[in-house]
Amino acid sequence: MSLITDDPDRSPRDCATKRHHHHHHHSGGWRRRRLLIAASSGAASLLALCMILWLTLRPSAPRFTLLAATATPSNASTGGGLVRLDAALMAHNPNARAAALYDGLRARASYADFQLATAGPLPPFQQAQGDAVLSASLTSAAEASAEEAADGRSPALLRLRIEGRLRWKVAAWVSGGRTLAAVCVAVVAPSQLRTFVVQGTQCAITIE
Repeated sequence: MSLITDDPDRSPRDCATKRHHHHHHHSGGWRRRRLLIAASSGAASLLALCMILWLTLRPSAPRFTLLAATATPSNASTGGGLVRLDAALMAHNPNARAAALYDGLRARASYADFQLATAGPLPPFQQAQGDAVLSASLTSAAEASAEEAADGRSPALLRLRIEGRLRWKVAAWVSGGRTLAAVCVAVVAPSQLRTFVVQGTQCAITIE
């Protein structure tokens, strides 16, 4: 039996259409909520996995050692010119499962009150567990005499600073970049026109 009415808003066909529209709207809203819940759950699971991986394999900071350095006037024969510093450093990565990625490394130093800097950044490199030797050549912006640069009567203080970006790589995952600074301080004993740094000077590491 069907109900017949003169009111078009109360007709059976119109009521069926309204019920269908309400059901479709309800179904669409529930589908969007399900997608949102699934996306949120996936993001939370990925974040938790990254945190567990990081806490389990959290890398220890690398260590730097100033192996040796030689400061010389660029024109040693005449006893004058720019001060040139050649330095060798060792970078040590103590982590067995995390490789260290270095890029944008620059060296600057102060020696006998002269400021020295590298002409450009050192080449980027990836380091697995173990040691890697880096070399840097720095020059001063001001000229110095042989007496000032290397032939003084008292020891000079050398302060070498390496700055750059550090990232960690665990399997296919790579962390965000952090600022790395290694500061090496050594007392230099002058000897004629060349000055040699005592080997094995540990550097202080800062990671931000």
